Amino acid sequence: MKYTTVSYYGEFHCIGGSCEDSCCEHWEIDLDEASLKLYMKQKGAFGKRLRECTRVRDRQFILNGTRCPFLNRDNLCDIYLEMGEESLCRTCTNFPRHIEEFDDLKEVSLTMSCPEVSRIMLAKPEKMSFVTREGTDTDYGLKPETPAHPLAFWKREKGNRLDRPLFDVLSPARDYLFLLAQDRQKGIRQRAAALLRLGAEFQEWIDAGEYEQIAGRIRTLQQLGAWPEEESGDLADNVSDRKASPEAGGTSDFMKQPVDRMRWMKELLNMYQGLETIREEWKTLLAEGMKLLYQLPEQDYRSAWQEFLAYYTQREYEFEHILVYYVFQYFLGAAYDHDVLTRVKFAVVSLLVIMELDFAVWLRQGKEFSYEDQVLVAHAYSKEVEHSYDNFEALQLVLSAHPILDTEHIGKVLHNCFAPAEQLQLTNNKDI
Repeated sequence: MKYTTVSYYGEFHCIGGSCEDSCCEHWEIDLDEASLKLYMKQKGAFGKRLRECTRVRDRQFILNGTRCPFLNRDNLCDIYLEMGEESLCRTCTNFPRHIEEFDDLKEVSLTMSCPEVSRIMLAKPEKMSFVTREGTDTDYGLKPETPAHPLAFWKREKGNRLDRPLFDVLSPARDYLFLLAQDRQKGIRQRAAALLRLGAEFQEWIDAGEYEQIAGRIRTLQQLGAWPEEESGDLADNVSDRKASPEAGGTSDFMKQPVDRMRWMKELLNMYQGLETIREEWKTLLAEGMKLLYQLPEQDYRSAWQEFLAYYTQREYEFEHILVYYVFQYFLGAAYDHDVLTRVKFAVVSLLVIMELDFAVWLRQGKEFSYEDQVLVAHAYSKEVEHSYDNFEALQLVLSAHPILDTEHIGKVLHNCFAPAEQLQLTNNKDI
């Protein structure tokens, strides 16, 4: 089996009780079959405790409020202490790793919902890179999964099947998106806009079953050494229909129409307020940010936003890492569900939300914003949207259907941020 990981993967080590946000709180803990059997056959007082704290039918521990029942007062795991590290269930062993499987390839990432992962990732000024090697689950700190018996049909995974021809096209396409996202000759919003435009184009070809067009498009861009919005000559003629289409995210006259960024972002954050709350700290961060930003006079908001962007110029690589992170996490999953555009939108919108909350914290703190502040915001966002199935699914639905989250409006926000409010008609919709 081949494994792809981020280059700093080996730097991560759980800091246990020293962590400011324990992974043993605020969410359900699903138990794999092997761990459940192990726990249920334990003897003595600890075995009794295991059985009393487990919903066997649901294969979950019964939380003590918001905490795992085995998380002790020192924020350490009693199962680990009593039975050893090898006894941890797959969920606890693997976290904060996120695993995507594509036939003979596993992609194993480290999720920003862990503060220590965010700390490692955001501290690095160099470009994020990835490594693919042969290996085993154990080599990557994962708990091996016991394969189901061939006759146990009820244990077989259900869902979309991998479209291998599409995967073979999307994998190099993602590499090209990484190059665009990490081109530091461009501003981060311009890079995000380029990803958005290509995502829309890729989706058209996927819907038409013309996968080879994706590879051809990238080859042409590479041969010209051009950015998607900098094309000239025959290439521009070949894609003129897409450049004229707002859904393609291009830079036609439509994209030059003004957009009220302040009002658009308020509508977007209203949607996030409608999500399930995982941690109260996130709810407070969101509410305080909105209260501060959107009571400002429009001109003050614009000038402060411009000042924040200038303030952050030397640390723009943090935003770059966040954009690349979300592309790495989810882009190739389109080889299962054929929805590449929603996945690109998710990466871009996640970047916009994190930047807006950074902006609010910076303003609230007297125009100061530290690396640790960025860790707090990025990890809080990730925990809220990546580790709640309901929240993640709701966002995917909204990104694919809500009128202000089509490629047109996101592209406008990225290209032209400071125009009068009356130019953009938004749908008031707080809840998803």
